[in-house]
Amino acid sequence: MKLFLTGPRRPRGLVGLAVGVFAWVLGLAGLGTLGCARQLPETVDSPAVFEDMLADDQVGVDDTFEIRVYGESEMSGIYRVATDGTIDFPLAGRIQVAGLRIGEVQERVASRLKDGYLKEPQVTALMKEWNSRKVSVLGQVQKPGPVAYHPHMTIVDAIALAGGFTGIAAKNSVSLRREARGKVQSHIYRVADITEGRSNNVPVLPGDVLVVEERLF
Repeated sequence: MKLFLTGPRRPRGLVGLAVGVFAWVLGLAGLGTLGCARQLPETVDSPAVFEDMLADDQVGVDDTFEIRVYGESEMSGIYRVATDGTIDFPLAGRIQVAGLRIGEVQERVASRLKDGYLKEPQVTALMKEWNSRKVSVLGQVQKPGPVAYHPHMTIVDAIALAGGFTGIAAKNSVSLRREARGKVQSHIYRVADITEGRSNNVPVLPGDVLVVEERLF
């Protein structure tokens, strides 16, 4: 007895044509999916994650913060840490703040005001600029060099503080270099796409180095 092994019969006529077209469409969809899978999306950590990476959030010399005392407008304002690590506060005099976290600054000011000046002072403190911390912006920007870090700073903010791009800057080729846990990490970001809303903004941290490459003609 002879056995004949044959493949599945292909439908004929209109039915066969419809099946063929359907298979062709599925094939294209599969190729499209494969192509998308090969395109790695730009990974951007949330600002909260980046803030958590700050190993040291203590106030330093030349940092500025805003202090508000409820009901005492003459005491409310922006204060800058002097070279000796203090601020000169109304009524309370000189207060040592260098080395404290911003919440601890708030508590220390309230404690000093409560000590013979105000009965129940309501004090809030908000960090404005970490001038003791810098982000370096190098390459094709108007004013290369360090810029003062401020909370929730982004890559667009840093470049703006450096005067913006030059005319020959490669706006979609900005390198962000960061040292974390003894290792140097480097990523390229498309800043022009960020400013035009086609990509998410990227938080930066104190100590980061941004390098703007020269555009190739």
